[in-house]
Amino acid sequence: MSFLRCNPSVCVVGEDYEIVINTSCNGICLLRVGDDIFYESKGGVLLSQKSVFKIRIPQSILDEVKEYEIVFKELVEKKSYFSEFKAPQSQKYSFRPITKTQNINIYHIADVHYNFDLGEKLVGFFKDGVDLFVVNGDIGEVNTDEDFFKVSEFVGNISKGEIPVLFVRGNHDTRGKLAEKFTDFFAADGDDTYFYFKVGKIEGVVLDCCEDKPDTHLEYDNSPDTPDIYRGINKFHEYRLKQANFLKNLKFKSKDSIKIAVCHVCPAMTTTHLGDVFDIEREVYAEWVSQLERLDVKIMLCGHIHKAFILQKDDQRNTLPHEFPVVVGSACFFDKNEFWGAAIILNAEKAEVYFTDTQENVCEEYTLSF
Repeated sequence: MSFLRCNPSVCVVGEDYEIVINTSCNGICLLRVGDDIFYESKGGVLLSQKSVFKIRIPQSILDEVKEYEIVFKELVEKKSYFSEFKAPQSQKYSFRPITKTQNINIYHIADVHYNFDLGEKLVGFFKDGVDLFVVNGDIGEVNTDEDFFKVSEFVGNISKGEIPVLFVRGNHDTRGKLAEKFTDFFAADGDDTYFYFKVGKIEGVVLDCCEDKPDTHLEYDNSPDTPDIYRGINKFHEYRLKQANFLKNLKFKSKDSIKIAVCHVCPAMTTTHLGDVFDIEREVYAEWVSQLERLDVKIMLCGHIHKAFILQKDDQRNTLPHEFPVVVGSACFFDKNEFWGAAIILNAEKAEVYFTDTQENVCEEYTLSF
């Protein structure tokens, strides 16, 4: 793996895979799948002044071949004439698409907050293998390119470049000097961190609640003598409205798919204390929930609260009514060097949910019927 800084990540976006590749230096990166070559370009020019690549490929192609090869040419000098590159290097990876129609193994991780060693200890629970990883936000603030790399390294370590990943932005991932470059480094739908997806039997949406307090909160912009109309480094209210419109116009493509939604913050429970600074956007989130119910979403996966529990429609903690169950699937006990994730066995009629710890013990278990 001399030219790769870490394993790649095969991320699900739409009906494609977006393969995120980190190389040790700048150059040109190509992806070979069977007889096909894929690449990242702008206006027909291959990108070479970078070391992070996001290469799109239709799922159907990789699902059939079940193998891909990363080919890299290290840049010597990009010139107007006779550019120079070193000889190509390559690395092959096997890939395991989701072919199951029942008992689909999903492992959900959120709120890692740079505790990568604990996160990596969670993922061995399924002895017959994980079919889909959901990395659901708050991996860490991003102040340097190295921060981005550490997150990619973590995702590559757990998926080995062989298992599909749903990668989701959390509120802490919007923070830091380089947060505006998030979609340059991680899988997204262009510049958008919300999107439709379909992978195997599963069809759904990734949503992004963004930050957890109003855009004008001093935590985001502590400038003195600034009216609220000019305060802030985010326009997340408008971004949430954009997602509401996206949901209104969305139609799922398969009647037989298992419909799910994934979001770091649960829009139906933005806080544990009603009326506090985190109790925001009820009107917008009510529209989100309404549209998710129209789409017949069976289950939602969330994190953010640093606890592991099932949020049902009649739970007193709800800030908004909802019909579908929500798996809030990350419990953080970092002071005790412990962490929980959620192992989910998904079927059309039910989901078996196991909250597991770093020793792969089952701490709590539930069966959710749809």
